[in-house]
Amino acid sequence: METKKVKRFVYEGLGFPIALVNVSVVKKRGVWTPAVNYSKLQKEVLLALVHKTVALTGNEIHFIRTHFEMTLESFGKNFGVTHVAVLTWEKMNNKPAKINPATELCIRLFILDKLHTSNQIFRKVFREFDFTGIAKSSSLKTDKPITLYKSPTRHPANSEDRDISDSELRPIVRKRIAENHDILKRLSKK
Repeated sequence: METKKVKRFVYEGLGFPIALVNVSVVKKRGVWTPAVNYSKLQKEVLLALVHKTVALTGNEIHFIRTHFEMTLESFGKNFGVTHVAVLTWEKMNNKPAKINPATELCIRLFILDKLHTSNQIFRKVFREFDFTGIAKSSSLKTDKPITLYKSPTRHPANSEDRDISDSELRPIVRKRIAENHDILKRLSKK
């Protein structure tokens, strides 16, 4: 198996682009794929979506719903909408889903609740949610990938390699997250 380290790799396996920075990749069946722990990657992407400063896209909504193994109907019930509304959001693909900003806040808080984050982070997201910015961005095309630094690695293929430890794992999704001392502190404790 051929491996190498690349400065930037855009991964679209979750349905939307995620830029992984300084990641090891492995060539399998002629295709380069990131050598990451996909469970950790999904959790970090969910946290990145919570702190995203623009509206969620249809593919991101689909990822959230399927990650938590929910039907269209059960996902919609959590936010007071029908399964048809959820399907309409998801059909927006990589464009903003045009969700009411209050509902989008509920979706983001739902993610935090499901990931069992601390009350402090939950309250901070609630207080800092930019209703106006989200509403304005829902009319924009946002195809810019989410960027994660020092991506989580999967278990090594040979004993000389090693996983990046959880204390070394510090995904920095946006400058805003990098400046948020509480979130960095929480990630270093894992």
